[in-house]
Parts: sequence; C-alpha cells; structure tokens
Amino acid sequence: MQNAHKPPAFSRHRFRQRKKQWPTGRFFFFALAPTIYNLGIILGIVFLTNDITIFGHTIFEGGIMGVALGVVIGSISQLIVSGVGMIGIDFNYNFKIFWRNLGFRQVLRLLPARSLDQGMDYFNNLVEINLASRLRSGSITAYQVATTLHTVPINLIGVAISTAAFPRMTEHLAKGRMDLFRDELRSILRVIIWLSLPVATIAFLGRGYLVSFIRVGGDTYIAGILSVLAVAILFRSIYHLASRSFYAQQDTKTPLYISIGAICLDIILAIFFVFETDLGVFGLAAAQSISSIIEVVILFSIMQRRIHYVFNSHFAKAVMRMVFADGLMFVVSYMMIKTFKLTEFGESIFELLPPFILIVSVSLGAYLLFSKIFGLEEVDPIISRAKSILFSKVKPVY
Repeated sequence: MQNAHKPPAFSRHRFRQRKKQWPTGRFFFFALAPTIYNLGIILGIVFLTNDITIFGHTIFEGGIMGVALGVVIGSISQLIVSGVGMIGIDFNYNFKIFWRNLGFRQVLRLLPARSLDQGMDYFNNLVEINLASRLRSGSITAYQVATTLHTVPINLIGVAISTAAFPRMTEHLAKGRMDLFRDELRSILRVIIWLSLPVATIAFLGRGYLVSFIRVGGDTYIAGILSVLAVAILFRSIYHLASRSFYAQQDTKTPLYISIGAICLDIILAIFFVFETDLGVFGLAAAQSISSIIEVVILFSIMQRRIHYVFNSHFAKAVMRMVFADGLMFVVSYMMIKTFKLTEFGESIFELLPPFILIVSVSLGAYLLFSKIFGLEEVDPIISRAKSILFSKVKPVY
C-alpha cells in the first residue's frame, strides 16, 4: 500500500520561498551611492588636480584631468555600493525582456519624460560651467566644489527620505486611499523640512570649516559660494519629495514641464547676474537658489489644486514653529562660531574637527530643545531613542 503521507518531491522554487529572506526595502545603499559619487568628485578636485610625483618623477599630471578622473572614480564607486546593497535579497538577473508585461510597458511610457527631466539638469550644469569659465581664474573649480558640498545633504535627506517614502505613497494610491497618500505626503514633507533647516543653517554659518576640510587653509571664494547655495539645500531636498509625489500618481510630464521652466529661469537669471551685475560666480549660485524656490512652489501649488487640503493650517503652524526653532538655533550657532573662530586653529583637519563637532553638537542640541519646547512631534522619536540608550537598565552578567 502506498504511503498517503509521502512527502512532496523536492522543489527548488519551494525551497527558495521557504528560505529566510533579507528585507528588500533597502534605501541606505541607494541613498549612499550618489553621496559616494560626489565624494569621488571632491577627492578628484582636492587630490588629483595637482601633479603627483614620486622620487622626482611625475607619474600623473593633474589639472582638469584630475577632475575627470574623480568623476570616473565616483561613478565606479557608486556602482559598487549599489551592487553591495543587492547582496542577500535573492536578486537574480536574466537577460530577457518581457515585452508583453503590462508593468514593463507602463515603465516605458513614463520613462522618456523622467529621463529627459534628469538630462535637463546636466544641460543646466554645462551652461553654468560655460558661464563660470568667463569669470576670474578658478571660478569653475570653486563653483563645482561648492555645488558638490551642498549636494551631499540633499542626497542624504531629500533623496533618501523621498525614496523611502515613494513605495508607500504609491501603495496608497494603488488602493485608492487618497487620504492616506495626502497624510503620508504631509508628514514626510514635515520631516524633510525639519531636518533640512538646521543643516542649511550650519552649512551657511560653518561654511569656513566645511571648505577647510577639503582644502588646506580654506578658501573664502568657495565658502562665499556655498553660503549662497545654502538656501538651495532646503528647497532641493523638498523638490525630490515633490517630484516623487507626482511620479506616484504616474505623472512624469508635469515635473518635466516645470523643470524645463525652472532651468530656463535659472539660465536667464545666471546670464543676467553674470553679465549685468558684479556678482560673478555668486550670481550662478543665486540663480540656482532662486529657481529651486520657484520650482518647489509651483510643484506644490499644482499638487494643492489636484489634492485638496494637502497643506492645512496645522501644517502651516508646524512649519512656522520649525522656522522659529531654527532661528533660535541660528543665534546659538552664530555665538559658537564667534567663540571658536576658524583662524584660532591650525590648518590640519585633526585640529579643525574637534571645534566643528562641538559647534554642530551644541547647535543641534539647541535645535532639539527648541523643537521640543515648540511642541514639534518630529523630535519625539529622537528623544525617546536617546532616553532608551542613556537610561536603559544594564542587565548583570553572571
């Protein structure tokens, strides 16, 4: 008689389903990758623009080739970091395209506008470099270094958080829950604003320290450009969430049209500031900051018309409390900068790092305190986490 409880035949597919999986919602590596790319560019500008000699023989001639090599190093590093992030999620790539897949066709339909939107940024960068090349010597390098420095917090805050929130917003819309999508968009926007405000303030006030970390002795020219771009840190971080909120609605054309208008405005303002005023390369930074503000305002104005009550009075009051908390932190940071003047320390990074860490720590601590006083809910998870670490009971080991 056959055994009625005979185990089923071994199935490799079933074994894979039962195998413990790593979570697929990984956003750390995706957010880290563009930062690594920018870091490669910075390293190329700092270390590879000068000739490298060994025992009196030049093995590498710097100049503009050093910047190009930094881009190559950053690109390869970005690919490596992205590849490391896929380890352990059971990702198997097959060289096969399922042309009849409805999802794949939908991606192809949405892809041109999204790709063109990204390509417009590179075109804008080429125009800015062309304008910088007509200014005083060193303007191109100074502008690129300042732009890269201001891009780092944008990637860490705006890109990372909006990327993590994008699947959930898409899921809410797929289920027809516009109310949940609206609440998710509003709460994530509050977090981005709450994080970006103090970072932009520290970048503005501590610009001398930041530039000194990548250029020995500092550079007032680069620091001045970074101070103008500090405004763009906030709005470019918000932009990534704004654009993804349209992508979640499978609308890639609206952000494209607005980006085209913003880039045209950026170029017009840049040309005006460079040739009609004495701002020079600072005009390029000012044009970028102004266009980023207008672009975000237009995006969310359209979103407010499309989805009513995205920005209610409760949201507006919360943002005002964030601004007040950041304003008080500005005073604290300014006093710390005046107390620990950059000129009182040496040029070594090991001499500059301790006072800068102290300035940042006191400033952020003050921001957390003021946020708590003003009743901002964004600070509660941080305080709870800090309490659990500092005041948790240590279990005795026998």
